[in-house]
Amino acid sequence: MSHVMGLLLTIPAVLAATGSIAASLAPHRAVYDLVLTSKSMDLLDGSGRIAIELRQGTCGTFDLDYRFVARFEREDATVVTDQQTVSTENTVANTFTFTTKTFVDGAPAWVIRGQATNSGSSTRVDLQEPEVRSIQLPLSVFPSAHTRELVEKAKAGESIVETRLFDGDNEADKLLSTTALITPIEEDSPSAERVARELPEELRGLQAWRVNEAYYNSDSDPEGLPLFQTTYTLFENGISGEIAFDTGDYGFAGTLTQLDLLAAPDCPRQ
Repeated sequence: MSHVMGLLLTIPAVLAATGSIAASLAPHRAVYDLVLTSKSMDLLDGSGRIAIELRQGTCGTFDLDYRFVARFEREDATVVTDQQTVSTENTVANTFTFTTKTFVDGAPAWVIRGQATNSGSSTRVDLQEPEVRSIQLPLSVFPSAHTRELVEKAKAGESIVETRLFDGDNEADKLLSTTALITPIEEDSPSAERVARELPEELRGLQAWRVNEAYYNSDSDPEGLPLFQTTYTLFENGISGEIAFDTGDYGFAGTLTQLDLLAAPDCPRQ
C-alpha cells in the first residue's frame, strides 16, 4: 500500500547523491478520485481518493503531505483504509524523513517513521517505528528525485529507466527497484486530444509522457512479475495527470479532479 505514494512522486541515484536538481517540480495541491478496475474474489466493489500537497519552502527541500483513503466492499463487511504520510526530502543534505500512519476502519493499524540518508555509494535507513533498527542499502533514490530523473530522461528521449528506490517502506532491506517505460504523448495523437480535454488549465500546453512503471523487490515473482504496477501521465513540471495502479489483489484508476499550484521559491537550476 505504501508504494502508491511512489506513483505520484516517482516518486536518480547520481542526482540524489550530489544534491543536483535536474528538473523543477511544481509545488501543488492535487486530488485524485479513484474507481475500482480489478478485484480479488472476495471484493464486490471499491472506491477511493488520493490527496497530496507538495510544498517547497526553501530551495532543495520538498515537503509532502499525502493521504490515500480507500473503501472496499466485501461480502461480509465494508473496510476503509486510510494511509497518511508526511515526509521531507532534502536534496542538499541528501536526506529523506518520513512518517506514515495507517488506519483501518478508523483504528490505528501501524506506523512507520524514520530517516534515510544518502552518502557515497550507500543509503542508510534509520527507523524509529515500528521498531528501532538501521539498514544499509546500495545507493537508492528518494521519491521527488526519482520524479525529476524521469522528467529529465523523458526530455532526453530515453524510454527505459531503472532505479533503486527508497520511499519509506519498513521492508527496506528487501531493496525496492522500479522499471519505468516512457512513451511520449504526441500533440496530434488521439490520446493527447483526450488528455487535453480533461486537463486542468494549469497543465495545458506542457510536455507530457505516458509512464508504465513496475515495482520489484526480493518478494517478487521468480518469473518476473512485479509486486505492483502503475500507469500515469507525467507532465514536465512533475505533476501526474490520470493514474492507474494494480497491486495484484485490486486495481484503481484515478482522475485528477482538483489542482492548485502553490508558491515556489526562486531557485537557480544546477
